[in-house]
Amino acid sequence: MRRLTPFRKFITTALLLLIAAAVFFIWYYLRTWPLRFHGELDAFFGKGNWKQISSETRESLMYSVYHRSTNPSLSGERPGKFHEWDIAFTNRSGETEIWTISDHTMRINQDKYWLLSPKRYSARQALTQELMDLSSGMAGQQVLDEILRDVLPEREADCINVEISYRNGNPPPGMYSRLIRQPWFNVEQISASEYLKTDLYDFYIRILAYDYRVEKLTQEEQAHLFGSLAEIEKALQEAFGACADYDIYLGEGYTAEYSGELAD
Repeated sequence: MRRLTPFRKFITTALLLLIAAAVFFIWYYLRTWPLRFHGELDAFFGKGNWKQISSETRESLMYSVYHRSTNPSLSGERPGKFHEWDIAFTNRSGETEIWTISDHTMRINQDKYWLLSPKRYSARQALTQELMDLSSGMAGQQVLDEILRDVLPEREADCINVEISYRNGNPPPGMYSRLIRQPWFNVEQISASEYLKTDLYDFYIRILAYDYRVEKLTQEEQAHLFGSLAEIEKALQEAFGACADYDIYLGEGYTAEYSGELAD
């Protein structure tokens, strides 16, 4: 058998190291969303308007993995792991916000559904779901600040949470593929109006007054909050017109639902 010359040994070792480095990079690239989806995050937050400031690996309480070991006593179910990344960006008001994106939902979903299942998320779809969930709060906050605070005093408005929600269960994975291609799906243009107008899914405004916060109001403030239901409805219908769609809970007996589409 012919022995390898020192030069050939060097070339062989270098190629093996190069292959190992390439495999590691691909593994790291696929697992690191801010790197893998840099273009998508540029489109959503604005190029140069965001940066990853931290990352963390956590153990899940929602799914597990089977660990095999040569030692039978060490084999068995263990908590699955997922990743979180904190993203800092400048919002429309010029303020710095920090949002956390995670691959946790994707890992739970992919643990539940087989590879070819129509309910299985791709990584890109799961990222879009993360961005949608975060942006729904931003759009809701806009409704609170620009509409409801014109109706309610500060203490009463501070009892309320507003967000964009949806009916008919979780959207199918394909909806997220279409959502991320929408020209308005970015922090500069996202609004409750855009969610309500889209035909991608049945989105609506969910307005909820937290009982524990309302209980801290004076009786006069509570009476004013509850008595403002009709005025809040009017303000929402004037703001969103035919696409107005909302579900309001201010307290026991002070609720309202409306859908412009159903009303037609």
